Amino acid sequence: MDAVTPNDPEVDILSKLFVRSPQAFSPEEARLFALALNSLARNAQQATFQLAFSDIIPGGNEDGKQYSKLVVATKRLMQAVRFTTFQQGNSCSEYLLLFSTLGMNTDTGLITGKFNPDLKAHLLDLGERFTTADLESLLMRRQ
Repeated sequence: MDAVTPNDPEVDILSKLFVRSPQAFSPEEARLFALALNSLARNAQQATFQLAFSDIIPGGNEDGKQYSKLVVATKRLMQAVRFTTFQQGNSCSEYLLLFSTLGMNTDTGLITGKFNPDLKAHLLDLGERFTTADLESLLMRRQ
């Protein structure tokens, strides 16, 4: 994969659409999103994924706060993302969900979800373009 540069169109898209203003993704949100994105297969019918808690929060829940951070991350990732478009010279605010479903099962220690099918093609391209570490870094950027 190529190195990320500030002038990449994908970086611009991530900056404007996926990075919340004024606050970027938390480390847990960024890791969950990046791992989920990189687990997608191009030829899969559904944009679904399954991740272990330990993949997102290495080291377990020793201090008792890690799982609560994961709960907050999943709730925030299910919130609509606002972006602005311009149509015929007028500014329009639109909202979209990154995920159709996103859930945590504390009995199995798994997070399962499905990306918004409307974003599948774009997300697959991003997943092929960036490593998990690059995506995490970009998603945590402040605007």
